[in-house]
Amino acid sequence: MSTAVLQRARGWFGLTAKLRDGQTVRGDLEQGGCCRLLFPRVDGASLEAVTVNISGGIAGGDRIEGRIACAPDTELLVTSQAAERIYRARASDTSPEILTSCHIADGARLDWLPHGTIFFDGSQLRRHMTVDMDASSSFLFLESRMFGRTGSGEILQTLALRDRLTVRRDDRLILEDLVRLESPDVSALMARKAMSADQFAVATLVLVSPLAETYLDAVRAVLDAIAPHEFAASAWNGMLVIRGVASGGWPLEKTIRQILPVLRDGRPMPATWRS
Repeated sequence: MSTAVLQRARGWFGLTAKLRDGQTVRGDLEQGGCCRLLFPRVDGASLEAVTVNISGGIAGGDRIEGRIACAPDTELLVTSQAAERIYRARASDTSPEILTSCHIADGARLDWLPHGTIFFDGSQLRRHMTVDMDASSSFLFLESRMFGRTGSGEILQTLALRDRLTVRRDDRLILEDLVRLESPDVSALMARKAMSADQFAVATLVLVSPLAETYLDAVRAVLDAIAPHEFAASAWNGMLVIRGVASGGWPLEKTIRQILPVLRDGRPMPATWRS
């Protein structure tokens, strides 16, 4: 019996942030397929963009491409409308892909703060974000991943994930962060202490900035005040990296909500995050 050929989602977006009278505004904008960008009104001189996937989730064979460019001295925050869902793929499906490229010019700031990604049992994903930035610019990155829907009693068994972040500063590679999780028994793998000790929500935050290392003590003070938590932070070479695990998406997000105001110097949370 032949496998039915299903319709697959294709989406793309491109956004350039530019400076006008001290305010960051939209420059070039393109969007198509299943991708849309929304721009909520926010106070201050920054620009906020919200990504929307109108296909409702990511399935096998889907492909999304994004391009972001921040002109000198601009400040752009990119978030998402809601958590992205990665659905079960068929054995005959190719892995869905999400590819995003970013350029951050001198003195500019890009905060990439989407809601988390929820992986369903049997899902696949190849995701790669590349960032090229100036030494005087700043980049704040967040990715939180929920493996299965523990609240619904779902047990995640099979998964094929390759999630990669590449950061270059002044054309020099400074960070290559790859999460590769391919297993026919993910639950048993993540139950190991060396993995996540049966915690099925994980997060990574990265700040690359000339001042990144100065935030380390403040971040650790916030983490010390949160009990219990399973987060750790380290800083070197103009970077601050924070990693953590939690039992589910909401406990993970509660800790992230405590960390972000420190890394964002008190700036308000993204519009779609506010409760």
